Amino acid sequence: MKDWIAFEKHYWTTSTAIGFIFALGVGMGLMVGIVIVYQILYTSITQHLPEYATLMAMGYRSKYFYALILMQSLFLASMAFIPGFIASMGLYSIIKQATLLPIYMTPERTSFVFLLTLIMCFLSGLIATRKLRDADPVDIF
Repeated sequence: MKDWIAFEKHYWTTSTAIGFIFALGVGMGLMVGIVIVYQILYTSITQHLPEYATLMAMGYRSKYFYALILMQSLFLASMAFIPGFIASMGLYSIIKQATLLPIYMTPERTSFVFLLTLIMCFLSGLIATRKLRDADPVDIF
């Protein structure tokens, strides 16, 4: 019975249009998320560029700033996941009642989505740190 269920799940996710559409939606959601988080981090870096330049002039290494931006991106991921999870649980409930389909937010799915969220924000942080390479204390003051 478990083999048949696994076969059906594999069939519906890989061989039908609904599986393709779902995978495309996940990919597009990740791309949009990367762009949004990048814009947030880029704006933060731009607004604090004089402070970063001052710290660079005082002798702080680039690794410190990269770690700071990456920690900020992981903080954004953690804080955004909580309301997103609550909203998705509400949507799961609405969809379950409307369609009578047995859909659930499993712990595996929750941890997978959280991992994707962390990766998405980490990638945005890596891209946003490029702005720090241009921070020269002489040019800013």
